[in-house]
Amino acid sequence: MYLSHPVRRMRDDPFDDELAELRIEPTDDESRTNLDERVSDLGGTVERELQFGGVVVSIPESDVASLCELDGIERIETVDTLGY
Repeated sequence: MYLSHPVRRMRDDPFDDELAELRIEPTDDESRTNLDERVSDLGGTVERELQFGGVVVSIPESDVASLCELDGIERIETVDTLGY
């Protein structure tokens, strides 16, 4: 799985009071379902669908490490990095 530098920083040294907006690409439909469940379990939300199967999610920055442990994810980047 590819993690952008800002996502690696959030994973390794999160700010407890910050919200992370992330662009995530699951590998398939089953992985997308698992992603939706994990985001919900972490108290986050799926904000919108993107072209080609990507989604934008918002989760507490302190939970980025848990999200990164999920199988079936191609890449995680910040929304700001890509200009969404």
